[in-house]
Amino acid sequence: MKRHKLLIMALCAVMILSLPGCSLAREDPGTDTYEDRLVGVFVTTEFIDLFDFEQFFGNAGGRTEVSGIVIDGTPQEYQGRIYATPVSRTLTSDEGETLEIKEYIFEDIEGIPFFSFNVENDNESYRSSASDEAVSNGAFHISHSDDESSIVLEGTIHAVSGSLKTFYLNPVYQSADGSVYLISGGGISATGVQSEGPMMSQTLEAVHTVTENGRTKTDSASITISVSVMFAPEAILVLQMDEEARLIMRDEYAPGNMPEEISAEPGTSFLIVETIKQDYEGKPVISREIYGSETESIETFFARPDDICVKTWTPVSWR
Repeated sequence: MKRHKLLIMALCAVMILSLPGCSLAREDPGTDTYEDRLVGVFVTTEFIDLFDFEQFFGNAGGRTEVSGIVIDGTPQEYQGRIYATPVSRTLTSDEGETLEIKEYIFEDIEGIPFFSFNVENDNESYRSSASDEAVSNGAFHISHSDDESSIVLEGTIHAVSGSLKTFYLNPVYQSADGSVYLISGGGISATGVQSEGPMMSQTLEAVHTVTENGRTKTDSASITISVSVMFAPEAILVLQMDEEARLIMRDEYAPGNMPEEISAEPGTSFLIVETIKQDYEGKPVISREIYGSETESIETFFARPDDICVKTWTPVSWR
């Protein structure tokens, strides 16, 4: 029993450690085989256990050894999948024009989507994306040429300092038929951190090389999620200052309840935005940002009930 338990623990370690790099095998040149493409991640705070131990142990080609952990075949072969549900949504412009877009939703799973997917519709092809306000500074870089296609996704999740959180980066793939699914992935822990600032980041990468009619094309994907921690904002102060750094106006707002727009008073040369917080000992912590007259918007944060801090932008109107 002890040997069996050690074996299961070893296999779990191999399975989880194999996912962050997410290096996919290249397609054989000259074949029309299509391997599913990595398109992003679905971040959860609970581990999604989809590893099929029964199938793994029952596979005649599988071989394991506790000493040295020898495994024939990749753990991904025994990963279960959770497929996203495709839905259509209609967008309406101010002029009344409508546009129907396609989305993929992982129903009954709480998490943060951050992926880009391909859409085939009425003989046209385009890429769309799925994201959440919990991902700050989210950036989607898509490039395409005759010889190379790539997607690069980068974003940051801000957790409340001191919260008990682990973020699991579950890889999201898209198949040749357009279906989107996830498999379970490894985690980044923010548990017990009692400070502010960046913690760590994790990158998932995949590269496919295909040769068709003597021409080689490379598809690549790189998805980076960074985790940072901060004390929960309690108040936002906006100070309007003249060119001599004298106070013209002082406004205080509750985090998450900023006005639709901030109007600079006559004579205002720059803004100071102060975020009032408390550390784990209850001592005040103040973060300050200075914005000049060229600033179009200011950035502030608010903490959600799930202890994730969300960045918001408030436009500034200068007189």
